[in-house]
Amino acid sequence: MHTNLLLSLLSPLLLLPHLTTAYKGSLTHYTPGLGSCGMPSLPTDNIVALSTGMMQNAANPNANSVCWMHITIGHHGRYFDATVVDTCEGCDYEDLDVSSSLFEKVAPEGDGRVEGVEWWFDAGDGGRPQFGN
Repeated sequence: MHTNLLLSLLSPLLLLPHLTTAYKGSLTHYTPGLGSCGMPSLPTDNIVALSTGMMQNAANPNANSVCWMHITIGHHGRYFDATVVDTCEGCDYEDLDVSSSLFEKVAPEGDGRVEGVEWWFDAGDGGRPQFGN
């Protein structure tokens, strides 16, 4: 009985394969405002915009299941939490566009674009996924 309950609770997560995948892309920054998830953000918030391919917005992007998910961004052995609030129209699939304050935290040496930043969706278990390379 407990197994059936557990499976019914976890089954929506099984439909999101990106929850167990680690990504590597470019990190850029932008000045946030009203994001595609429907709420305004400040430049001081730890927020992220994902690529259009990752977001896959429907007719009402405010109802996107990726909105408000947390990701972990890793760079040079340091890790940062960010909340998905927006869509990055100019990003490649695995790229991230973050608030300017988060960019300064993650990559203070960056000149506006940093390559090879690792990130993943937080599944709530605190575990760091394995990278292929």
